[in-house]
Amino acid sequence: MIVNPETKAKVLRYAMGNPGNLSITKLAVALDYDAVDVLGVRFKDTVNLEVRRARRWEVWQWFWNHPDQSVQLSIKLGVVGAVLGVMGFLTGVAPFLLG
Repeated sequence: MIVNPETKAKVLRYAMGNPGNLSITKLAVALDYDAVDVLGVRFKDTVNLEVRRARRWEVWQWFWNHPDQSVQLSIKLGVVGAVLGVMGFLTGVAPFLLG
C-alpha cells in the first residue's frame, strides 16, 4: 500500500526493491502514471510517501472499490457466489444436523 500523507490518498501496487545501481536509488520508488494520478503527485517533484505491506482488509477494500468496473464486478460476483455456496451447503447439511 502506498499512501500520500499530505492528501491521505492510497493506492495498491506491487513494489520491488532495487540495489541502487540503476536510475532509481534505494530510497526512491518508481510509480506508474495511474498511481501518480491517484496519489496527487506532480512529476519531477519530491514527495514523502508511506510504502508498507497492505493489510488483507485493505486489499479486499481496494478491489471492492476498484476504478475499473470489470474488476469491481468480478470481486463482487465472487463474494456473492461464495455466500450463496455456503448457504447452499448449510441448506443441504441442515436436515442431517437437525435430525
